[in-house]
Amino acid sequence: MTTDVVTRHWRAQRADPADVRAALGVLLERRLSVADGTHPRPTEAGREPTAAVGAESAPVTARVRGGTPAEDLAAAGRALALVTERADAEPAALTA
Repeated sequence: MTTDVVTRHWRAQRADPADVRAALGVLLERRLSVADGTHPRPTEAGREPTAAVGAESAPVTARVRGGTPAEDLAAAGRALALVTERADAEPAALTA
């Protein structure tokens, strides 16, 4: 997996990058995922566990997002993306 994949997952989960690399490594090693360019993609064997995780997390997602209009979710997503982009640029600005 590329560093970009690890960085995207770290940003999304705020997990330790080493843990993200290790988890992705396990998925690749067990042939549950393959590297597809810069994205991991589930293999045939990985589709069932991926679907199971999605099914288990769906009720939580529904409770969190419940009743929020799609336009509001989209606006929040854009705002969070902008704030994340700015926050990610700060370490470079501090060393410039």
